[in-house]
Amino acid sequence: MRRSIRYALSAVVGLGVMALTVVVDDGHLSLVAMIPFIYGTTTVLALDNVDTIRTMSGEGTSRKIGMLGGGIGAGSTVGLFQQSFAAGIAGYGLFVFGIVLVTAEVGGQISE
Repeated sequence: MRRSIRYALSAVVGLGVMALTVVVDDGHLSLVAMIPFIYGTTTVLALDNVDTIRTMSGEGTSRKIGMLGGGIGAGSTVGLFQQSFAAGIAGYGLFVFGIVLVTAEVGGQISE
């Protein structure tokens, strides 16, 4: 996928998530302002590593790590959502960002 299309899609995703967050919860401005950066960066990395994401699904050891990470992520996201909707959205975005960041690193090691 062309770089300009990836960046345009990431901007749309980031601003869209921020807009939905503002509609649901008019939380702290600083918290809402960081949502496009989290989701935009995550979208760019995910779109850049689609092939790696597809090849990694279903491997044995990654399932155990995925279950552990999913449980911790779900528990912390629920706690953040209880504080405010914007905090929950930001926390979930950071959780997904971590997943995509590790996937990008693994993809870089595989291609070397």
